[in-house]
Amino acid sequence: MSTEYRKTLPMNTPKRRPDRRIRAWSTAALVAAVGFTAACSSSKEGIASPNVPRAGEGIGNNGLPGAPTTPPKPCGPEATADHLPGDKLPGPQDQDPAGGTLSKIRARGFLIAGIDLNTYLFGYDPHHTNQPQGFDIDIAKAMARAVFGEDGHVQFRVVTLADPATGEWKQLQDGNVDLVVRTTTITCARMQGDRRMNFSNPYYTAEQKLLMPLGDDGKPQATALTGLKGKKVCATKNSTAIETIKAQAGADAAYPVPNSLDCLALLQQDQVDAIFTDDALLRGMAAQDPHVALTTAPPVQKQPYGIVTKYDPAKPNDLTPFVNSALANLIADAGPSGWAQLYANDLQTKPSGPPEIPDHYPLG
Repeated sequence: MSTEYRKTLPMNTPKRRPDRRIRAWSTAALVAAVGFTAACSSSKEGIASPNVPRAGEGIGNNGLPGAPTTPPKPCGPEATADHLPGDKLPGPQDQDPAGGTLSKIRARGFLIAGIDLNTYLFGYDPHHTNQPQGFDIDIAKAMARAVFGEDGHVQFRVVTLADPATGEWKQLQDGNVDLVVRTTTITCARMQGDRRMNFSNPYYTAEQKLLMPLGDDGKPQATALTGLKGKKVCATKNSTAIETIKAQAGADAAYPVPNSLDCLALLQQDQVDAIFTDDALLRGMAAQDPHVALTTAPPVQKQPYGIVTKYDPAKPNDLTPFVNSALANLIADAGPSGWAQLYANDLQTKPSGPPEIPDHYPLG
């Protein structure tokens, strides 16, 4: 993530074991630094100070916040399809319906976006300056630009996925954030039940894959999840990934932890054999450690990421249609501020195509 962290990596050392504890300590120090950064104050375009949870608390990436007590019902594109007519966005000077979320945001003067700071390439603060960066951060900035017609009208708050006090649902319900952009998988469970939330169409399509040490030949391994029975496979607590591990490698193989970065430290210390989660998260881990890589086995399942907004049964939802239309325009923009260029800049590779709207969202 940061320059200091990269310098701790023994780039020219062919053997892994002697240096793994050093790299694990670097990871732990980085998590602590990120948590401290999230508690600092800043201006409008930065990280807000009041009521901000420390990054890494609670349940980590890909958790299931407030899943319904009954099995979720299948859902498809209609669950996230709300758009403005013709995807025409109201301009900053246009009259907004009184009492709506959009009018409240514009009256305040800035959008409040919930983010993560633990996911390299997507949401992180490499220089600890309260200036987060990454693909999720740029998507949130693009939403603010769509609201105000110019840059700079955005404030960030760290949101801890699935935590009952600081998770997305609670932060949205309390009005602490307007929307959340933090590698959150769109699932039917998250759009149903007592703690339901609204989701935009996907802005990124992840794939669940494995991260493992390089093979003896120095190349990525070809191991699949089904081949890890009797091994330890790390993923975040209460996540879709944990359930998939149990189903394909056995219950004993699942090694749950509070946060995805914990898995990287455990892999470096030889306490687990592999990490299983979305490739978006694994890509960031692999970029930090030259001794690990995604396996070449086919992905297990696709995970569509969406922008989360508040569900209120008493009010019409005016923000998700705006977000969907802004996202559609962003994806269609072939210029330097468009979705494809942001993807290439932040994720260090060109996209193979726009994010997919699946026929059926994961049940969750």
